[in-house]
This record gives sequence, structure tokens and C-alpha cells, in this order.
Amino acid sequence: MRILLFGATGMIGVGVLRYVLELKDVSEVTAVSRRPLRFQHEKLSVVIEPDMEHLSQLDKLHDFDVCLYCLGVSAVGMSEEEYRRQTVDLTLRVAEQIAPLNAAMIFEYVSGMGAGPESKQMWRRVKGEAEQAVLSFGFRDAYALRPGFIQPMRGATPRPVGGRFVYGITAPFHSRLKKLFPKFVTSTDDLAVAMLKLGRERNVHKIISTEGIQSLVAGKNL
Repeated sequence: MRILLFGATGMIGVGVLRYVLELKDVSEVTAVSRRPLRFQHEKLSVVIEPDMEHLSQLDKLHDFDVCLYCLGVSAVGMSEEEYRRQTVDLTLRVAEQIAPLNAAMIFEYVSGMGAGPESKQMWRRVKGEAEQAVLSFGFRDAYALRPGFIQPMRGATPRPVGGRFVYGITAPFHSRLKKLFPKFVTSTDDLAVAMLKLGRERNVHKIISTEGIQSLVAGKNL
């Protein structure tokens, strides 16, 4: 499986990337990033693109099986207009550039719990718009995943200091929290497993909740 990944420097992207690189059936991962990554791997190629709206190395972004789109920003301190530009418009712009080069590719968008175009919360409403845009874009297949609390694994860490503090406290209790709250708690490892299963096997459900992610990890039908 050849994987194209966006967002490889964020907490989710780092955790997912480090997991998929260790799988035997993943032959290659190309990470599109605004800046260099902090680690290397024999299967990993990095394409530096400072401006995602105008990808300059499209010759390196063709014939992939799956695109894992983990690129995203926090809505804290942002206007709705700017957040929509970074969340909906940028995602669509990336899709417009890579779709013609990847006719058989499956596109998987990491959204968030509670997302929906009718939500009263700005970030959830905008994420819902992005989901709809991706699912109706015209890829061979596409999914939107809505994780809740995500425990970072394999050395992945959130950028805000407060986030690192919270995740550090919860790490020893992650397994117990996941059993107690399967509708709300997952991990970057689980997210990677679910995304790869969606890339290998077509699923009738296109929006995948945290509980759905855990079902995929457990090998259950949604």
C-alpha cells in the first residue's frame, strides 16, 4: 500500500505516521509537510511544500492508494472566516490538486467529535462543512473520521504545553478510560488502524465516530 499523508508534524499525523511505517503491507509513505520532519525511515519520503494551496511538486504525488489527511488547526482565537479558510478551503484546494493524479485513491479526512454543518459551535459546524465537501468531491471513496479524546502514542505530543500536561496525566490510565468511555476515547494507534482498514476494505458508513473507530480496531462490522 502506498500512502500519502498530510499533517505529519501535528500530534495526530506524527502518531499515525509512525504506526503505519511499521506495517509490512505499507510499502511507501510520502508525507507532504511545510517543514522537515524530526525522524527518518527507509519507507518515508518527505515533500516540503510551504504553500499547500499551490503544491509545486505534484510529480511526486501520484498513484497513491490512500490519502490520510491529518492536516488541521485549532479554532482558538480564530474568526469563523479564517478557520473556514484553513479547514474547508484548504482541504478542497489540496483535493483539487491531487485528485487528477490519483484516480484510484481513497481520501480519509480527520474531523472531530460532534462535527456537523448544523452545529451551534463554530469549529464543529466548519468541520462538518469540510466533511461534506470531502465526501462529495468525487474520490473513488472517501471517509470522515470523528475522534474524540485522542491519546498520542509512539512519542507523538501536542504542541500546547497545557495539552502535553493533560495527555501526560491520562497516559497511564488510557486503557481503562477507553474501556469506560468507548464513545469518547481513542488513540493515534487506533486511528491509524481504522484508517488503514477503511483503505483496504470498502465501508458503507462514510462518517466514522470514535465508537466506530474502536469497532474497526476490534475487527467488528460498523
